[in-house]
Amino acid sequence: MALGKTLPDVLGVMAAEDMGFVVITPGQRKFTIKDETLTVSVTGKQTSLAAGRKFPSWIERSGLTFGDIGRYPDEEFILLRGPKPRDDKFGELVEYTDTEETSILRQQMQTINAWLDQAEVECTDPAINLHDRHLKRIFNNTDFAQGGRLYGGFWQPMKHKPRLESIILGGDSIVELDYGQMGLLLLYGLEGATPPDGDLYDLSEYGIPVSCRPGIKKVIQAAINASKPFGRMPQNARKTIPSRISLAGTLAAVGKRHPLIAHRFGAGVGMLLMRKEANILVDVLLALKDRDITALPIHDAVLVNGNHETEAKDVMIRVFREHVGLTPEVSVEYP
Repeated sequence: MALGKTLPDVLGVMAAEDMGFVVITPGQRKFTIKDETLTVSVTGKQTSLAAGRKFPSWIERSGLTFGDIGRYPDEEFILLRGPKPRDDKFGELVEYTDTEETSILRQQMQTINAWLDQAEVECTDPAINLHDRHLKRIFNNTDFAQGGRLYGGFWQPMKHKPRLESIILGGDSIVELDYGQMGLLLLYGLEGATPPDGDLYDLSEYGIPVSCRPGIKKVIQAAINASKPFGRMPQNARKTIPSRISLAGTLAAVGKRHPLIAHRFGAGVGMLLMRKEANILVDVLLALKDRDITALPIHDAVLVNGNHETEAKDVMIRVFREHVGLTPEVSVEYP
């Protein structure tokens, strides 16, 4: 693999003064205390690479073109990581022995990546690398039952608004189709229970205003992902939840609104639900491929040509219902 542990050493040799193939500008990381809860913000710049003085002439002498540059055909799309260390870095990649399950997972990703390679995808932002379309699934905690989200593709790191405004699929502008309230619906599906009517984040019946909804959503998501009870508000939840409403009071209201799944909060089911979410998105992509509808995934959402909005939405609802046994809401966002 190109991105292995030896890459920094190789780049160091290429950047040496007597080589002159690469210029490396080191990045830097800054740690900042954001608020009174001692929440730490990590910012900074990534290390950047640029062509050195000898690189252009070497390319010319070698006769290389963009057509000679591509993905390694045997690249691994199914990655397994170990437990996440406390320093907030990713878990180390873990070697694993292939099984029937991993072979199926790999075949699915090969099918999806080959399809996206041939898709008619454009972007009005000239800085975007349109060849960056390959996706991979990353599983967590040395367990193929946990995680498995799809990562990669030039569109995922783009900011929301520029993504909608600049990407063109099949010669036309795109829409974003997004599953609503997915975490809670997956929990209800896990219990084989029916959720209450209305907005699942609405706690106004229990004295918490509707204006607090964004913060409530963060609290619920944190509760789903937590492996034990937590004692402080998640980051940015206080932007919409006033200080007069305590975390304990918010969690109590959530428990009253969702008594059938309250025992799952703080029980560490987040990665299991992420696996279910990712399985749904993979099946959505394969179903859309069969209908010749190009789709770019973003965790629990897809980008499609606006002309395919209705058909793609129907596919998303059908696949979710097949996996979970419940009918989801799918929202649509336009450029």
